[in-house]
Amino acid sequence: MSLENTAVAVRESEIARGAAERPALPAVPGGFPGRAAIFLDLDGTVLDLAPTPDGVSIPAEVVAAIGVLTQRLGGALAIVTGRTLADVDRILTPLRLPTAALHGAELRRCGGGRVADAGDAPPDRLTAALGAFVDARPGLALENKGASVAVHFRAAPEREREVRERIGDLVAMLAPEHELQPGKMVVEVRPRGCDKGSALRRLMSEKPFAGRTPLMLGDDLTDEFAFAAANELGGASALVGDVTRSSVATYRVADPQAVRAWLVALAASA
Repeated sequence: MSLENTAVAVRESEIARGAAERPALPAVPGGFPGRAAIFLDLDGTVLDLAPTPDGVSIPAEVVAAIGVLTQRLGGALAIVTGRTLADVDRILTPLRLPTAALHGAELRRCGGGRVADAGDAPPDRLTAALGAFVDARPGLALENKGASVAVHFRAAPEREREVRERIGDLVAMLAPEHELQPGKMVVEVRPRGCDKGSALRRLMSEKPFAGRTPLMLGDDLTDEFAFAAANELGGASALVGDVTRSSVATYRVADPQAVRAWLVALAASA
């Protein structure tokens, strides 16, 4: 069964389901669907989570597989991530893929055309206040991405509630035009209305994505916007990991290792 047909069979974008109720992401038997468009989150999806954002790695064979799939799809494979474009290029070198970075605040089209007009960066007064908050609490880390800023609490998970509440207060006081985006062991401040779903829709409106069937793979709350967009555009979505929360994703994948194996196998079939 092709991706197009299986997408139609399981499309339920308005219904949130638990992981146990979601079918496994199938291999694509009988050849590769040439009219598909693939969208990949990185951290927690293709990459195993690491203690720090710089600590991730990816096997060379997986990068090669992504390159093969990109060629087979005529360029219709994109990265949709909270990372910066520079980070994506560093991790996936030598590839330079269409990318919605910083949840879409940085957008690179197929062929290298770049758009970065999704909103202003968080004001300096907010970044300074977040820095002071983080410095006073061991285990927290501040990541300034330019168009957004994130506070990681992976090394201090007991501070999750404190982090979310304090950052929410600071954003309300100092940057009301921005909003919070919770994630796995992180809270990010981004321009209001800038999300992965909008980014996916924007890419899908242009060549080589236009007219294709989207498939979005992700693992985090930030990916739910892109899941819903892919579903509503007639495609499908896959939630990666042992996730107990509800999700609009149509498929499930066990973990990033399984995603990497899926990509390698799909490239080999292509």
